[in-house]
Amino acid sequence: MDPKKADLRRSKLSIWAAYFNLRMMPHGGAILLPIILVTTGWVASLTHDGCDYARLTGPAVEILTGSSSIPYIHIGLSAYRVPQFYPASNSWRVAYSSDCRPYSHPEILEDRAWVASEWLNFSGIVIGGTVMMFLWSGTCLTLRKNYWMSIGVGALLACLLQMCSFVFFKTKLCHTSTKTFLDFEAGREIELSETNASSSCSLFFASKCAIASICLWLAAGLVILMGEYPRPVPKLIAHDDDERAAMIRQRNPPRFRTRMTARPNSQLNNSQHLHNSQQLAGQNGSLA
Repeated sequence: MDPKKADLRRSKLSIWAAYFNLRMMPHGGAILLPIILVTTGWVASLTHDGCDYARLTGPAVEILTGSSSIPYIHIGLSAYRVPQFYPASNSWRVAYSSDCRPYSHPEILEDRAWVASEWLNFSGIVIGGTVMMFLWSGTCLTLRKNYWMSIGVGALLACLLQMCSFVFFKTKLCHTSTKTFLDFEAGREIELSETNASSSCSLFFASKCAIASICLWLAAGLVILMGEYPRPVPKLIAHDDDERAAMIRQRNPPRFRTRMTARPNSQLNNSQHLHNSQQLAGQNGSLA
């Protein structure tokens, strides 16, 4: 490549970087803690496979599987997973390598709580990811104080949305006592007794990861809003070679200056007394 073209490209990049105040860690290391909290919270909110949000037990299991012998299933917002029976251990276990089964009649299962949970979860992930991107930009760009406070509010908003997504556990599927799709769609319920109990949903892997993301986003928001704003370090720009040399001398002062300033007062007095004696002797010699 032509050296002139390379210098021209380098100068354009430097002008662009100076215009956007582009540099490494302008806010120092104080910005790293919120970045770690928000990033790990966002990753935790995405840690699921679509069918491990809750553990469903009761009559609703028969609605989805058509079998009364299966004790539980793992359900998500878009699919579910059925366990398998292992005679060797006489137990039901889930093979997580198996694929998730999509719901056969989602229009019947999805009620207001279900749809609200989907949208709240999606909104929390989007806002949490946006906050994470803004924080990562602070490692090379300067964030103003109002932007910094907005990031803290965004982290708390993502925390609130993710917390509200637990309305999924209020869905009708988690509380029904019917065993068929027809009764479930018609809204008919079986009277509860000792043998007929209602369905129930409990926390599972994805919902526990959602709790972790809530805690991490809450911690990040409190650190940003209640902590001190990390003021950016001023950037010194040299307009010519003389200013650049002066900045270098200011950063790295010569060693002999340090030695002179570190000299004891007694040595300074002795050297001054010797210098005065030499001057006095010279004056006497000139008079003689």
